[in-house]
Amino acid sequence: MSYHTLQRLVVRMLFDDQFVAQVYTSPDQALTNLELTPTERQQLIQVDRRAWGYDPLRRKRTLRTLVEEFKASTTLALAETRSLASLDQFFSSPFFHNSVQNRGSMGLAFSQFLADLIKQGTLTAPQLPNVLKLETLMAGCRRELEAAGRPVQSGLPGSIDEHQEVRLSPGVDVGRFQGNTIETIQKIEHYLFEVNLMPAMVLCDDAPRLPALPVVDEKKKLYLQCVPSASGVSLVNISRDEFLVLSEARRPTSIQRLISRAAASAISKSKALEIIVESLEQQHLMLTR
Repeated sequence: MSYHTLQRLVVRMLFDDQFVAQVYTSPDQALTNLELTPTERQQLIQVDRRAWGYDPLRRKRTLRTLVEEFKASTTLALAETRSLASLDQFFSSPFFHNSVQNRGSMGLAFSQFLADLIKQGTLTAPQLPNVLKLETLMAGCRRELEAAGRPVQSGLPGSIDEHQEVRLSPGVDVGRFQGNTIETIQKIEHYLFEVNLMPAMVLCDDAPRLPALPVVDEKKKLYLQCVPSASGVSLVNISRDEFLVLSEARRPTSIQRLISRAAASAISKSKALEIIVESLEQQHLMLTR
């Protein structure tokens, strides 16, 4: 319905003055492919243009929320660019606009925005790709868990049928990272904790600075599993074999296929079954209907 399209369009305009300018100067181009009636288009541009900028802190308040979820990634980004505008530009990016217009996650869109800056070479800190990957993994799990409403599962079935389909439970995911990623995040968090004791100290020449971070060694691997916890989601260390088996269960798949894929990675059937059974017991895997 055009009513919902208009609502989302209004949100976009409240955040992006560049987009507001496009709507007022080139409405046909700015509003292309949007299901708006001629009357709605006319009503939109009849609004006093100054009204869209009534709250000058809207972007900063929202950016603060995004930064809270991607603390380490944004700290690395700001340490490199020395420019708040480098992050604020998110609200004028297609990632932001698509997330609002298509009812996506703004947080995950922000992650895509940062990933694009890495791809373009704007952000070059060697630790950033893995740090962002880990924070994105946790952000995705939090949203999946919230959407699922923390369902209670039935646990391990009476017997295992290899033709049964399973998938990772809501809020559960696995990832492979460079081995010093956790240490990097811990150093960043320690720095942020120290600065937050007295934020105004950042104005001082002798204020704490981000310390030297662990060297990126791509030969050193870390396997982590994100799981639901009382505080939201938590990380646990897992083995390479657990990662290889469980990563195949992001989408519904048969136990038989999990075993077959594990064999291709030199994981025995007994070991793969052990991982599957234990994950079902812990409700990290669930049977699909």
